[in-house]
Amino acid sequence: MPMNPHLDPGAPSPLYLQLQRRIRGLIQEGEWRPGMRLPAVPDLAHRFEVHRLTVLKALSGLKRTGWVQTVPGRGSFVAPRLPEAVAHRMADEPFPFEGSGIPVRAGELGPWLGETLERAQDRHLVSFSAGFPPSDLLPGEALRRLYGQMMKELGAEAWHYAAPAGHPPYLEAVSHWLAAEGEPIPQGWGIRTMQGAQSGLALVLESLTVPGDTVLVESPCYVGLLALIRAMGREAIPVPVDRQGLDPGRLASAMQRGDAKILFTVPTFHNPTGMTLTKARRERILGLCVAHGVTLVEDDTYGDLRFAGSPILSFRCLPGSDHVIHIGSFSKSLAAGLRLGYLIARDELLRRLAPIQEVHSIALPTLSQAVVARFLDTGGFKRHVTRLRRALKERRDAMVEAIKAHFPEGTQVTEPKGGMHLWVVLPEGLSALELHRAALVEGLGFAPGPLFFKDGRGTNCLRLNFSTHPPATTRGAIQRLSCLLPVLTPAAV
Repeated sequence: MPMNPHLDPGAPSPLYLQLQRRIRGLIQEGEWRPGMRLPAVPDLAHRFEVHRLTVLKALSGLKRTGWVQTVPGRGSFVAPRLPEAVAHRMADEPFPFEGSGIPVRAGELGPWLGETLERAQDRHLVSFSAGFPPSDLLPGEALRRLYGQMMKELGAEAWHYAAPAGHPPYLEAVSHWLAAEGEPIPQGWGIRTMQGAQSGLALVLESLTVPGDTVLVESPCYVGLLALIRAMGREAIPVPVDRQGLDPGRLASAMQRGDAKILFTVPTFHNPTGMTLTKARRERILGLCVAHGVTLVEDDTYGDLRFAGSPILSFRCLPGSDHVIHIGSFSKSLAAGLRLGYLIARDELLRRLAPIQEVHSIALPTLSQAVVARFLDTGGFKRHVTRLRRALKERRDAMVEAIKAHFPEGTQVTEPKGGMHLWVVLPEGLSALELHRAALVEGLGFAPGPLFFKDGRGTNCLRLNFSTHPPATTRGAIQRLSCLLPVLTPAAV
């Protein structure tokens, strides 16, 4: 028996979840072996000093996830085959994007989100770290004219609150754009304006979970989501990504191990690797979410940026997608400073999210929504995104060619068919953190791999944003970056 069997009522995690974890731990430690009968509910309540209803709720979760079986009239038993065994057998399988398993030292990365945005404004730094469209690819003049035009048309309304769900012409224009792209919003679903995709992720996390809850994320994972989960007191459970996207086998194992409420995924042009989930995997992943009662949150921020290959249907367009929440944004495809996006879900889900959003934002600016609506309606956005896709392909090609030409033998690089990022895995003996420190001295920047992992692994990985600079600048900067690699010492992080 553990020295301190009591649970902590003051902890952010609910008592029933603490008890689930404690019982799972004792099973893993061998106190209760597969097939053994567990103590009766009153005995467990006495041992852990909780109410019997807390014990019943914990046992219900353990039964649902395959750790416990109940035999009527006899009680609860440890399952004869533990779900964790699958994960143990798979733990040593390599995944191409995780790189070195040696974790970064605590505190070595710093407050990366703020530093990244500040460095993006540094004209003396050739940086590939930030993920937004650069000024030379923005339709700045067209937007300037539209702002003037819409201010005249709207008059005083331009400075009023929009409706809580969003400016109706904006919501209608987005709906028409999505329908034209082959993904209409069906009957029984709705759409709300968001202040960018990050706002949508935060809204879902706050509305559908409580502190201490577990959520499933990709590994590597978008750094802003990891930071959000930490800040809100939730626990991220990473699931590896390979060249076909999120791995369904590892996802199934992770779902059986706990009580995750949500799966967050960037299925199209994944941040940070740039990979895209195949249709077969999307169908299997959605099936797993339905079976385990997990809400699937689809971050489609990069969906409009495909420059090669054929589109793959979003999760929300697949059969059985009632518990999918779809988040889109114009921050990557139009202008980051607009901070404008949207969230699509079934009406009953939107009703759960709406009160929290309205408390936080009351309403979003009318003028920017009106401008984007007009840009969509007049075909300006389609013309812009067509040019943007062409430019992104040229810039991706330039970066991939330069990496293959100048980085050391054994370097692996992804070749995404859209989006803005690619992922580099250096040979095992090299440290991306040392390279980053040396690069900053030389006026170069990128995002080191450990930022994208919950446990700080990936110390020989880096994410590069290929959209940031014209091809000639990219080729020169990548060559300069490669010249720093031979002088690095082996990874010692």
